[in-house]
Amino acid sequence: MKMKKRWMAALMAAVMSLSFLTGCGSATGSSDTGSEESETTVLKMGHVYAEDYPMHIAMQEMSDYIYENTDGRYQIDLYANSTLGGESDLIEGVNIGTVDMCFTASTPLANTVPAISYLDLPFLIQDYDHADAVFFDAESPIRASIMGDIDAAGFKTLTLMENGFRQLFTNKDVQAIEDLKGLKIRVMENALHLELWEALGASPTTMSASEALTGLQQGTIDAMEVFNTAAVANGYAEMVSHYVETNHIYTCGVLLMSSRVWNSLSPEDQAVFEEAALLAMDSNNQELREADEAEREFIINDLVDTHTALNQGQLREMVQSVYDGHPEYDDMVEQIQALAG
Repeated sequence: MKMKKRWMAALMAAVMSLSFLTGCGSATGSSDTGSEESETTVLKMGHVYAEDYPMHIAMQEMSDYIYENTDGRYQIDLYANSTLGGESDLIEGVNIGTVDMCFTASTPLANTVPAISYLDLPFLIQDYDHADAVFFDAESPIRASIMGDIDAAGFKTLTLMENGFRQLFTNKDVQAIEDLKGLKIRVMENALHLELWEALGASPTTMSASEALTGLQQGTIDAMEVFNTAAVANGYAEMVSHYVETNHIYTCGVLLMSSRVWNSLSPEDQAVFEEAALLAMDSNNQELREADEAEREFIINDLVDTHTALNQGQLREMVQSVYDGHPEYDDMVEQIQALAG
Protein backbone atom coordinates (compact mmCIF):
# COMPACT_ATOMS: atom_id res chain seq x y z
CA MET A 1 0.00 0.00 0.00
CA LYS A 2 2.81 2.42 0.86
CA MET A 3 4.49 1.63 -2.44
CA LYS A 4 1.34 2.35 -4.39
CA LYS A 5 0.84 5.66 -2.61
CA ARG A 6 4.39 6.68 -3.46
CA TRP A 7 3.85 5.81 -7.11
CA MET A 8 0.56 7.68 -7.26
CA ALA A 9 2.06 10.76 -5.62
CA ALA A 10 4.95 10.74 -8.07
CA LEU A 11 2.59 10.21 -10.97
CA MET A 12 0.31 13.07 -9.99
CA ALA A 13 3.28 15.41 -9.64
CA ALA A 14 4.56 14.38 -13.06
CA VAL A 15 1.15 14.87 -14.66
CA MET A 16 0.83 18.36 -13.16
CA SER A 17 4.31 19.22 -14.37
CA LEU A 18 3.52 17.91 -17.83
CA SER A 19 0.29 19.91 -17.98
CA PHE A 20 2.22 23.09 -17.20
CA LEU A 21 4.83 22.35 -19.83
CA THR A 22 2.21 21.50 -22.44
CA GLY A 23 0.38 24.74 -21.72
CA CYS A 24 3.58 26.72 -22.29
CA GLY A 25 4.59 24.89 -25.47
CA SER A 26 3.48 25.41 -29.02
CA ALA A 27 -0.02 24.18 -29.78
CA THR A 28 -0.51 21.19 -32.05
CA GLY A 29 -2.84 21.56 -34.98
CA SER A 30 -6.22 19.88 -35.18
CA SER A 31 -9.05 19.53 -37.64
CA ASP A 32 -11.19 21.70 -35.37
CA THR A 33 -9.00 24.75 -35.98
CA GLY A 34 -8.24 24.02 -39.60
CA SER A 35 -4.51 23.80 -38.84
CA GLU A 36 -2.29 21.08 -40.18
CA GLU A 37 -2.29 18.05 -37.87
CA SER A 38 0.97 16.90 -36.32
CA GLU A 39 2.62 13.85 -37.85
CA THR A 40 2.21 10.51 -36.03
CA THR A 41 5.30 8.39 -35.41
CA VAL A 42 4.41 4.70 -35.23
CA LEU A 43 6.56 2.55 -32.92
CA LYS A 44 6.71 -1.25 -33.10
CA MET A 45 6.54 -3.13 -29.82
CA GLY A 46 6.79 -6.92 -29.56
CA HIS A 47 6.28 -9.61 -26.92
CA VAL A 48 5.73 -13.36 -26.77
CA TYR A 49 2.37 -13.49 -24.96
CA ALA A 50 -1.21 -13.83 -26.18
CA GLU A 51 -3.45 -10.82 -26.71
CA ASP A 52 -5.64 -11.71 -23.72
CA TYR A 53 -2.64 -11.87 -21.37
CA PRO A 54 -2.60 -9.20 -18.61
CA MET A 55 0.71 -7.82 -19.86
CA HIS A 56 -0.64 -7.25 -23.38
CA ILE A 57 -3.72 -5.52 -22.01
CA ALA A 58 -1.50 -3.28 -19.88
CA MET A 59 0.63 -2.46 -22.92
CA GLN A 60 -2.48 -1.50 -24.86
CA GLU A 61 -3.50 0.83 -22.05
CA MET A 62 -0.01 2.31 -22.14
CA SER A 63 -0.23 2.80 -25.90
CA ASP A 64 -3.57 4.60 -25.59
CA TYR A 65 -2.21 6.85 -22.84
CA ILE A 66 0.83 7.81 -24.90
CA TYR A 67 -1.22 8.53 -28.02
CA GLU A 68 -3.67 10.72 -26.11
CA ASN A 69 -1.07 12.58 -24.05
CA THR A 70 1.27 13.33 -26.95
CA ASP A 71 -1.65 14.67 -29.02
CA GLY A 72 -1.27 11.78 -31.43
CA ARG A 73 2.43 12.30 -32.09
CA TYR A 74 3.27 8.74 -31.03
CA GLN A 75 1.37 5.54 -31.65
CA ILE A 76 2.54 2.13 -30.44
CA ASP A 77 1.58 -0.87 -32.56
CA LEU A 78 1.66 -4.07 -30.49
CA TYR A 79 2.85 -7.37 -31.97
CA ALA A 80 1.84 -10.27 -29.71
CA ASN A 81 2.48 -14.03 -29.85
CA SER A 82 6.14 -13.78 -30.91
CA THR A 83 5.14 -12.16 -34.22
CA LEU A 84 8.41 -10.21 -34.19
CA GLY A 85 10.38 -13.15 -32.79
CA GLY A 86 11.16 -14.74 -29.45
CA GLU A 87 12.45 -12.79 -26.48
CA SER A 88 16.10 -13.07 -27.52
CA ASP A 89 15.17 -11.81 -31.00
CA LEU A 90 13.23 -8.90 -29.52
CA ILE A 91 16.07 -7.94 -27.21
CA GLU A 92 18.52 -7.92 -30.11
CA GLY A 93 16.04 -5.98 -32.24
CA VAL A 94 15.66 -3.24 -29.63
CA ASN A 95 19.43 -3.14 -29.14
CA ILE A 96 20.18 -2.62 -32.84
CA GLY A 97 17.08 -0.52 -33.54
CA THR A 98 14.99 -2.82 -35.75
CA VAL A 99 12.36 -3.07 -32.98
CA ASP A 100 11.37 0.07 -31.07
CA MET A 101 10.10 -1.49 -27.84
CA CYS A 102 9.61 -4.90 -26.26
CA PHE A 103 8.58 -6.66 -23.08
CA THR A 104 10.88 -9.46 -21.99
CA ALA A 105 11.65 -11.56 -18.96
CA SER A 106 14.89 -10.69 -17.20
CA THR A 107 16.20 -14.24 -17.78
CA PRO A 108 16.95 -13.99 -21.52
CA LEU A 109 17.95 -10.35 -21.06
CA ALA A 110 20.74 -11.49 -18.71
CA ASN A 111 22.47 -13.09 -21.71
CA THR A 112 22.93 -9.56 -23.06
CA VAL A 113 23.23 -7.84 -19.67
CA PRO A 114 25.25 -10.26 -17.48
CA ALA A 115 25.20 -7.75 -14.62
CA ILE A 116 21.61 -8.80 -13.81
CA SER A 117 22.24 -12.56 -13.89
CA TYR A 118 21.85 -12.85 -10.10
CA LEU A 119 18.08 -12.31 -10.52
CA ASP A 120 17.75 -15.98 -11.50
CA LEU A 121 19.16 -17.37 -8.28
CA PRO A 122 16.70 -19.89 -6.80
CA PHE A 123 14.38 -18.79 -3.99
CA LEU A 124 15.87 -15.30 -4.04
CA ILE A 125 12.46 -13.63 -3.73
CA GLN A 126 10.33 -14.85 -0.84
CA ASP A 127 6.84 -13.58 -1.67
CA TYR A 128 4.93 -10.79 -3.41
CA ASP A 129 5.68 -8.26 -0.67
CA HIS A 130 9.37 -8.98 -1.12
CA ALA A 131 9.04 -8.63 -4.91
CA ASP A 132 7.33 -5.26 -4.45
CA ALA A 133 10.11 -4.01 -2.19
CA VAL A 134 12.85 -5.15 -4.56
CA PHE A 135 11.45 -4.40 -8.01
CA PHE A 136 8.51 -2.02 -7.80
CA ASP A 137 9.17 0.43 -4.98
CA ALA A 138 10.36 3.72 -6.45
CA GLU A 139 12.89 4.02 -3.62
CA SER A 140 14.38 0.54 -4.05
CA PRO A 141 18.15 0.67 -4.63
CA ILE A 142 17.94 -2.74 -6.31
CA ARG A 143 15.40 -1.43 -8.83
CA ALA A 144 17.66 1.52 -9.61
CA SER A 145 20.68 -0.77 -9.96
CA ILE A 146 18.89 -3.16 -12.33
CA MET A 147 17.59 -0.38 -14.55
CA GLY A 148 20.99 1.31 -14.55
CA ASP A 149 22.77 -1.88 -15.59
CA ILE A 150 20.31 -2.47 -18.44
CA ASP A 151 20.60 1.12 -19.67
CA ALA A 152 24.40 0.87 -19.57
CA ALA A 153 24.13 -2.02 -22.05
CA GLY A 154 22.55 0.30 -24.63
CA PHE A 155 18.84 0.18 -23.81
CA LYS A 156 16.31 2.51 -22.24
CA THR A 157 14.48 0.77 -19.41
CA LEU A 158 11.03 2.29 -19.06
CA THR A 159 10.06 0.15 -16.08
CA LEU A 160 10.26 -3.26 -14.45
CA MET A 161 7.10 -5.37 -14.42
CA GLU A 162 5.96 -8.65 -12.97
CA ASN A 163 6.18 -12.03 -14.63
CA GLY A 164 5.71 -14.05 -11.46
CA PHE A 165 6.71 -17.19 -9.56
CA ARG A 166 7.60 -20.28 -11.56
CA GLN A 167 5.98 -23.66 -10.76
CA LEU A 168 6.55 -27.25 -11.86
CA PHE A 169 4.23 -29.02 -14.33
CA THR A 170 4.98 -32.71 -14.78
CA ASN A 171 3.76 -36.04 -16.09
CA LYS A 172 5.81 -37.83 -13.46
CA ASP A 173 4.12 -37.98 -10.07
CA VAL A 174 6.08 -35.79 -7.63
CA GLN A 175 4.82 -36.11 -4.08
CA ALA A 176 8.13 -35.46 -2.31
CA ILE A 177 11.46 -33.81 -3.03
CA GLU A 178 13.01 -37.25 -3.57
CA ASP A 179 10.72 -37.73 -6.59
CA LEU A 180 12.57 -34.97 -8.44
CA LYS A 181 15.54 -37.29 -8.94
CA GLY A 182 16.06 -37.99 -12.63
CA LEU A 183 13.11 -35.80 -13.69
CA LYS A 184 13.60 -34.76 -17.31
CA ILE A 185 12.61 -31.11 -17.19
CA ARG A 186 12.71 -28.37 -19.78
CA VAL A 187 14.28 -25.14 -18.55
CA MET A 188 15.14 -21.81 -20.10
CA GLU A 189 18.61 -21.28 -21.55
CA ASN A 190 20.16 -20.04 -18.34
CA ALA A 191 23.05 -21.46 -16.32
CA LEU A 192 21.45 -20.79 -12.93
CA HIS A 193 18.26 -22.58 -13.96
CA LEU A 194 20.29 -25.62 -14.95
CA GLU A 195 22.24 -25.52 -11.69
CA LEU A 196 19.05 -25.23 -9.65
CA TRP A 197 17.49 -28.41 -11.01
CA GLU A 198 20.75 -30.31 -10.99
CA ALA A 199 21.08 -29.45 -7.28
CA LEU A 200 17.62 -30.94 -6.75
CA GLY A 201 18.61 -34.16 -8.53
CA ALA A 202 16.64 -33.56 -11.74
CA SER A 203 17.90 -33.84 -15.32
CA PRO A 204 17.28 -30.40 -16.85
CA THR A 205 17.55 -29.66 -20.56
CA THR A 206 17.23 -26.39 -22.43
CA MET A 207 14.80 -25.99 -25.31
CA SER A 208 12.36 -23.44 -26.67
CA ALA A 209 8.88 -23.16 -25.19
CA SER A 210 7.29 -24.44 -28.40
CA GLU A 211 9.57 -27.49 -28.40
CA ALA A 212 8.62 -28.13 -24.78
CA LEU A 213 4.96 -28.52 -25.69
CA THR A 214 5.87 -31.14 -28.28
CA GLY A 215 8.25 -32.77 -25.81
CA LEU A 216 5.48 -33.16 -23.24
CA GLN A 217 3.16 -34.65 -25.86
CA GLN A 218 5.75 -37.12 -27.12
CA GLY A 219 7.24 -37.94 -23.72
CA THR A 220 10.79 -36.82 -24.52
CA ILE A 221 10.58 -34.67 -21.38
CA ASP A 222 8.68 -35.29 -18.15
CA ALA A 223 8.10 -31.73 -17.08
CA MET A 224 8.56 -28.02 -17.54
CA GLU A 225 8.53 -25.04 -15.21
CA VAL A 226 6.63 -21.83 -15.89
CA PHE A 227 4.13 -19.37 -14.43
CA ASN A 228 0.56 -20.52 -13.81
CA THR A 229 -0.83 -17.97 -16.26
CA ALA A 230 1.53 -18.96 -19.06
CA ALA A 231 0.97 -22.68 -18.37
CA VAL A 232 -2.75 -22.28 -19.00
CA ALA A 233 -2.54 -19.72 -21.80
CA ASN A 234 -0.03 -21.78 -23.80
CA GLY A 235 -1.55 -25.20 -23.15
CA TYR A 236 1.24 -26.68 -21.03
CA ALA A 237 -1.03 -27.37 -18.07
CA GLU A 238 -3.30 -29.49 -20.28
CA MET A 239 -0.36 -31.69 -21.29
CA VAL A 240 0.53 -32.83 -17.76
CA SER A 241 -1.13 -34.75 -14.96
CA HIS A 242 0.68 -33.31 -11.92
CA TYR A 243 1.09 -29.76 -10.61
CA VAL A 244 3.83 -29.07 -8.08
CA GLU A 245 4.04 -25.72 -6.31
CA THR A 246 7.67 -24.78 -5.83
CA ASN A 247 7.92 -20.98 -6.27
CA HIS A 248 11.53 -21.75 -7.14
CA ILE A 249 12.26 -18.57 -9.11
CA TYR A 250 10.51 -15.21 -9.26
CA THR A 251 10.99 -13.76 -12.73
CA CYS A 252 10.92 -10.03 -13.25
CA GLY A 253 9.84 -8.56 -16.58
CA VAL A 254 11.41 -5.55 -18.26
CA LEU A 255 9.86 -2.98 -20.59
CA LEU A 256 12.63 -1.97 -22.99
CA MET A 257 12.86 0.85 -25.49
CA SER A 258 15.44 1.60 -28.16
CA SER A 259 17.84 4.21 -26.81
CA ARG A 260 17.84 5.80 -30.25
CA VAL A 261 14.08 6.32 -30.13
CA TRP A 262 14.22 7.48 -26.51
CA ASN A 263 16.85 10.10 -27.29
CA SER A 264 14.72 11.40 -30.17
CA LEU A 265 11.85 12.27 -27.81
CA SER A 266 11.42 15.71 -26.30
CA PRO A 267 11.69 15.91 -22.49
CA GLU A 268 7.92 16.41 -22.34
CA ASP A 269 7.25 13.28 -24.40
CA GLN A 270 9.80 11.30 -22.41
CA ALA A 271 7.80 12.20 -19.29
CA VAL A 272 4.63 10.87 -20.92
CA PHE A 273 6.28 7.57 -21.83
CA GLU A 274 7.56 7.12 -18.29
CA GLU A 275 4.16 7.96 -16.78
CA ALA A 276 2.47 5.49 -19.14
CA ALA A 277 4.99 2.79 -18.25
CA LEU A 278 4.30 3.18 -14.52
CA LEU A 279 0.56 2.97 -15.12
CA ALA A 280 1.13 -0.18 -17.17
CA MET A 281 3.29 -1.63 -14.41
CA ASP A 282 0.57 -1.15 -11.79
CA SER A 283 -2.12 -2.55 -14.10
CA ASN A 284 -0.06 -5.56 -15.17
CA ASN A 285 1.06 -6.46 -11.66
CA GLN A 286 -2.42 -6.30 -10.17
CA GLU A 287 -4.13 -8.17 -13.00
CA LEU A 288 -1.38 -10.76 -13.32
CA ARG A 289 -1.47 -11.64 -9.62
CA GLU A 290 -5.24 -12.04 -9.73
CA ALA A 291 -4.99 -14.13 -12.90
CA ASP A 292 -2.20 -16.27 -11.45
CA GLU A 293 -4.34 -17.22 -8.45
CA ALA A 294 -7.39 -17.87 -10.64
CA GLU A 295 -5.35 -20.09 -12.96
CA ARG A 296 -3.87 -21.90 -9.97
CA GLU A 297 -7.37 -22.86 -8.84
CA PHE A 298 -8.32 -23.87 -12.38
CA ILE A 299 -5.22 -26.04 -12.74
CA ILE A 300 -5.80 -27.80 -9.42
CA ASN A 301 -9.55 -28.30 -9.79
CA ASP A 302 -9.94 -28.94 -13.50
CA LEU A 303 -6.71 -29.89 -15.25
CA VAL A 304 -4.41 -32.14 -13.22
CA ASP A 305 -4.75 -35.36 -11.26
CA THR A 306 -2.58 -34.39 -8.30
CA HIS A 307 -1.41 -31.20 -6.60
CA THR A 308 1.62 -31.06 -4.31
CA ALA A 309 3.32 -28.22 -2.46
CA LEU A 310 6.96 -29.04 -1.69
CA ASN A 311 8.67 -27.86 1.48
CA GLN A 312 10.27 -24.50 0.73
CA GLY A 313 12.81 -24.71 3.55
CA GLN A 314 14.16 -28.05 2.38
CA LEU A 315 14.32 -26.89 -1.22
CA ARG A 316 16.31 -23.80 -0.23
CA GLU A 317 18.78 -25.93 1.73
CA MET A 318 19.30 -28.21 -1.27
CA VAL A 319 20.12 -25.35 -3.64
CA GLN A 320 22.63 -23.66 -1.33
CA SER A 321 25.34 -25.10 -3.56
CA VAL A 322 24.17 -22.76 -6.34
CA TYR A 323 24.85 -19.77 -4.09
CA ASP A 324 28.16 -21.22 -2.92
CA GLY A 325 29.23 -21.55 -6.54
CA HIS A 326 28.64 -17.87 -7.26
CA PRO A 327 30.30 -15.70 -4.60
CA GLU A 328 30.30 -12.84 -7.12
CA TYR A 329 26.59 -12.40 -6.35
CA ASP A 330 26.97 -12.27 -2.56
CA ASP A 331 26.67 -8.49 -2.26
CA MET A 332 23.48 -8.25 -4.31
CA VAL A 333 21.99 -11.26 -2.54
CA GLU A 334 22.62 -9.63 0.84
CA GLN A 335 20.97 -6.40 -0.29
CA ILE A 336 17.93 -8.25 -1.68
CA GLN A 337 17.53 -10.43 1.39
CA ALA A 338 17.62 -7.30 3.57
CA LEU A 339 14.42 -6.14 1.88
CA ALA A 340 12.48 -9.27 2.81
CA GLY A 341 9.70 -8.77 5.35
